[in-house]
Amino acid sequence: MKKILLTTLFIGLGLAIQAQDTPTADAIIDKYLAAVGGKDAIAKIEDLNMGMAMEFDRNGQTMTIETEMKHKKPNKFTTVSYAFGQESGRTICDGTKVSSVRSMMGNTQTNLFEGPDAVLQILQSVVFPEMLYETYNVSKTVAGKEDVAGKPAWKVDFATTDGKKWSEFFDVESGLKVKRAMSMEGMRQGGGQGGQAAGQGGQAAGQGGGPGGQGGRGGMGGGRGMGMMGGGNVTYSNYKEIKDGGGVKIPFTREMGGGQFVMKAEITSAKANKGVKEKEFEIK
Repeated sequence: MKKILLTTLFIGLGLAIQAQDTPTADAIIDKYLAAVGGKDAIAKIEDLNMGMAMEFDRNGQTMTIETEMKHKKPNKFTTVSYAFGQESGRTICDGTKVSSVRSMMGNTQTNLFEGPDAVLQILQSVVFPEMLYETYNVSKTVAGKEDVAGKPAWKVDFATTDGKKWSEFFDVESGLKVKRAMSMEGMRQGGGQGGQAAGQGGQAAGQGGGPGGQGGRGGMGGGRGMGMMGGGNVTYSNYKEIKDGGGVKIPFTREMGGGQFVMKAEITSAKANKGVKEKEFEIK
């Protein structure tokens, strides 16, 4: 009997110690925001102009897509993507709705996302969705540690009020975000998969669109989040400072997919506070 009680006591003590060693989701997010420059510096970025080049292999052929992005805080953005010298996709977010036009092989598909579907796209597109979680009542839970690229990272699970879920991974030592994993649970056709119509370039712009925030809240958009495509994963690396961004850093390299399909996106330019006009974000 004593042995059973002692075993139970040690197990309980071990669990208690483990719980003390695990930070809260808010603490993990705060460490990440501090690592990329801090909330105060993020809030001073009014707008952002960015360029991006993305390469992926399609049927053994390397295809390159170039994307021009303009952003204005807290969550407005426009992205225009080009493939083979022609426009292949255009996405506009006015802060409430998201309009996307995608052109491929002579076919044009247009979508307008509103309500929860637009919210999901915004959260998966802004460079600092953490600044919007309170606004959109996003829940967050620490799900333990997992290795990412051979290094331990805290896994945090997120969910919107209508049940859409994803996970993000933050390096234990540096605090930087290193990976996002989408869950198809709770995804409807209009929000989880329909958003692919935003265009290949826009999909890769997620987490690179541009920071922002009003009073420590808000973030500027960058197109569809790359991690949304097919419910796949995206990894982030090569953090660099935005020009005139007050020391704020974003990941300049993103990779998605695996096996026969790997998409790699590189930020080619990122400049803050250049006076982007409101008319850039009008949905007509």
